[in-house]
Amino acid sequence: MKSTLTFAAIATFAVAPAAMAQEQTRTKTFDGPNATATQTTTVDREAGTFNRDRQVTNKNNGNTASGNLNRQRTETGATVSRTQTGPQGNSRTFNGERIRTDNGSTFSGTATGRRGNSFDVNGNRSRDGMGNSSASQRVTNSSGETVYARDRTTTRSNGRVNRSVSTSRKQGARKPRRANRRAPR
Repeated sequence: MKSTLTFAAIATFAVAPAAMAQEQTRTKTFDGPNATATQTTTVDREAGTFNRDRQVTNKNNGNTASGNLNRQRTETGATVSRTQTGPQGNSRTFNGERIRTDNGSTFSGTATGRRGNSFDVNGNRSRDGMGNSSASQRVTNSSGETVYARDRTTTRSNGRVNRSVSTSRKQGARKPRRANRRAPR
């Protein structure tokens, strides 16, 4: 009996890494009085992939909204691709690549709004190993005008943390609307 338990324990540990290396898929569903929703997430740690698909349907009128997110680890960082489609069929997309550097990372990508307008998105982050860090993001339109900018600096000294954040937005540019968590209209 003792050797059987020992063998079972060894077999469990021998098989566990193989199971963890496999692609894992999880599906969540919601069925409420006004909407149904499904989200499927697939992660493959070994391949460095993350994929998430969401779909929400309004039970009252049949309108559907969907979203798709794909992330792929690369040797130098990661790529990301996201598409969201609203209930009237208007889509917006976001694609980009993050590249690791010696002391942080850079990001470069493009975004397309629901009205078809396109933007370049760029950013960088750095840290010095002493607790000090900085980050900046810039969004420019197709004319090359900066429509949004954000800069953050965090410094640490004498047990104190100082954080400075500045943002600017082109006049008339609106802050992006937060995704609606309710059923599509």
